[in-house]
Amino acid sequence: MRESSCRSLPPEIWISILSFHTDLAHLWNTCRRVSSTLRACVEYAFAEHFISDIHIDFQLEKYNLGGKSKRPEIPVTFDRLGKGGDKHIAWFSDTRPVNTVCDGGGKKSQEQYVTIMQRWDENVRVSRPEMPNYTINIHGIVNDTTLPGLEIDVHQRAIQFEWRKMLQLFYREHERLHYLKDVWHTKTAKQIRANNARLAKGEKLMPSDFPQPWSSAEAELRKQVRRARLKESYCDDERMLWALDSLKHFEQYGSASGNATTLKLDPDLPGAGLGEKWFGSLNLVQELYLDEWSCMHRIDTKIHHLLAASLSN
Repeated sequence: MRESSCRSLPPEIWISILSFHTDLAHLWNTCRRVSSTLRACVEYAFAEHFISDIHIDFQLEKYNLGGKSKRPEIPVTFDRLGKGGDKHIAWFSDTRPVNTVCDGGGKKSQEQYVTIMQRWDENVRVSRPEMPNYTINIHGIVNDTTLPGLEIDVHQRAIQFEWRKMLQLFYREHERLHYLKDVWHTKTAKQIRANNARLAKGEKLMPSDFPQPWSSAEAELRKQVRRARLKESYCDDERMLWALDSLKHFEQYGSASGNATTLKLDPDLPGAGLGEKWFGSLNLVQELYLDEWSCMHRIDTKIHHLLAASLSN
């Protein structure tokens, strides 16, 4: 083996260097994979410098069915990391004064405060993979990936979860989405070149020859990544796996016209006909579709609010 001609940097120097990294997705997905030493340094840098930049908002409404207005939610920020055998646990808490918890600052009764806490507690305890009822924001990247080991203490207005596993799931989806985006852009550029060559020959193009608008394509890619996550969660549930696969049949997109793409819902699903295995399961697919639409809209709304806040500052 070839020996290095320079001495390796001590961990504290690496951690100091990594603490100035501005792309946390690259830091976790790329730098962390270089070696076991850098893996430990990156995780230490996250624990010491970046975990305080994580913001989690728990929505109190079950669904977000439209609009960009702010919805009632419980924001939690980093509090502390565990010690000893609990170093993998992070505690986040709601640090707002009690009298500002209701309606953003109005004085409310103790009864109303208790109701809000009970709703938060219930939303966490009945949370399902397809409807997490929260958003995670890390340096402007927003998603609702799993919080492994999530527990709540409403009396302390705090939650705890396994922070390394959370980051792994969060940045894994970010990486998957970027890979799919790169593939889409490559295929689209190739299709445009082929279309231009045909037009140069005097050929006519059909609507199906034009690439899908990026806004529609991006939504589809996000759905692919999200559904892959749910399939992992329900890998032992045959009925749920069928329902997740049926979503692509349930929503049938028409041909693109200009910058618009038509959408219609198709209730005739493979395997759900009379006498077939999943007859009577259409409602499950409909619920998954509603959950998916609501969660994605909730993420988009959060991104919209973050962008508006940054512009106002």
